[in-house]
Amino acid sequence: MSKFALVVGLATALLVGTSAFAVDGQVLINQSTVMAAGGFPYRITQPGSYKLSGNLVVPADTDGIDVYASNVTVDLNGFTISHPIICSGSGPSLSCPFTGVASGINSLGYGTTVRNGSVTGFSYYGIVLLGRGNLVEDVHGAFNESGIGVYAGVVRRSTSSDSYTGISATKSTVTENVLIANRDAGLRISGGLFGSNTLADNGRDIVGGAPSISQNNNSCNGNTC
Repeated sequence: MSKFALVVGLATALLVGTSAFAVDGQVLINQSTVMAAGGFPYRITQPGSYKLSGNLVVPADTDGIDVYASNVTVDLNGFTISHPIICSGSGPSLSCPFTGVASGINSLGYGTTVRNGSVTGFSYYGIVLLGRGNLVEDVHGAFNESGIGVYAGVVRRSTSSDSYTGISATKSTVTENVLIANRDAGLRISGGLFGSNTLADNGRDIVGGAPSISQNNNSCNGNTC
């Protein structure tokens, strides 16, 4: 092998080995990197910062991203994680052919953050974070069984529509969200704090389990609730 060919080969290998990383150290995720890693679900097993660099189209009955590590940030970067569910109707008449149990992002770790993108069409949750100290912000969900589910965390500035439940939260703070045309509940909360949310055209706007505290500035179909 010539010296030139050897150098080219080494450079190519180096590029392939580092192509999953952005300049700032974030791990980049897209359809190609997921398939190269073995397909869906894409598994995160190390703490750090992960960032979508393209849309993810997830096969039926399969999670999109499973997070097993703590202290992980997933920046959707304006992209969408989608699952092949097509719904009909809206609000109380919504009907979705859900099968299996699949989530767009499913985290068991502590300190998980998900932000800035969309998750659609999943038969369990669009996003479900089950550890403690989690944060969901600036996320848009639609046509999921449940849009966003959080335990002991914060959900803010997000939207969830045309799902069976918009947001499910336990021991969490839920603020500045828009929950529209969900079949069952716009917000289902237990043992938390909620305020400055806008809800409309849901089967039930707020289903609160005791003890939950309202800041008394939520809007339900144009009325304080």
